[in-house]
Amino acid sequence: MTGAVWDAFWSALPTEPGAALWDSSPRLTAARHLPLFQDHADLSLPLIDLGCGSGRQTQWLAGHVGQVVGLDIADAAVDLAAATHPAPNVIYRRADLLDTDTVTALRAEFGDANVYMRGVLHQLTPDDRAGMLATIRLLLGGRGILFAQELTERTGWYVAELLAQGAQLPKTAGLAAHFDFGARIAPAHDGRLRLLLEENGFDVLADDDIALHTTERTCDGQPLELPTRYVVARASARL
Repeated sequence: MTGAVWDAFWSALPTEPGAALWDSSPRLTAARHLPLFQDHADLSLPLIDLGCGSGRQTQWLAGHVGQVVGLDIADAAVDLAAATHPAPNVIYRRADLLDTDTVTALRAEFGDANVYMRGVLHQLTPDDRAGMLATIRLLLGGRGILFAQELTERTGWYVAELLAQGAQLPKTAGLAAHFDFGARIAPAHDGRLRLLLEENGFDVLADDDIALHTTERTCDGQPLELPTRYVVARASARL
């Protein structure tokens, strides 16, 4: 999906925290992710929040590492993040990470970095997934690690079943209508995420199932949680 599509998405959203489906409280998101990767990571390195969106998680992560760089393909998201979730050690930028010149410039500026990413790969075509993983390998260098949370086929089945049953989930239904959310084949079911990374030059350090806490409420008032998968990996020294 293009930057223009995501610009339109973020421009249409209210500016308050939690307007996007995945923009949940950091205590349910980044705060639960950090313990999964911190023992594998050199936290003195810059941390790149790839697909930072509103910057809600970016700002929280900045309280735990020295420097955070929030990158998003949508100008509207970057503007929102800078306005609503600033921190002295955070930089927000618009970046197309499938553009070679952009990635080369980031690498030259920040050197080895850790990368934090939620729900990016499932949006991409298979060729662009490979391109994005090549980008991430370059950003990691020899010392950085990747933490990625990704939607799975089970996520799609779960969402499709909820909507078919008539669940009143306007944010989820809107994403399903405009972005094929719940229908697009995701890269992470039955070890596929791990295999995808291993086939694209990564050594996987940890992976498991994990819930995605959303800002949607079910009919009984409980937060909607979606089944997803996470992985911690580093660029393989074998390449």
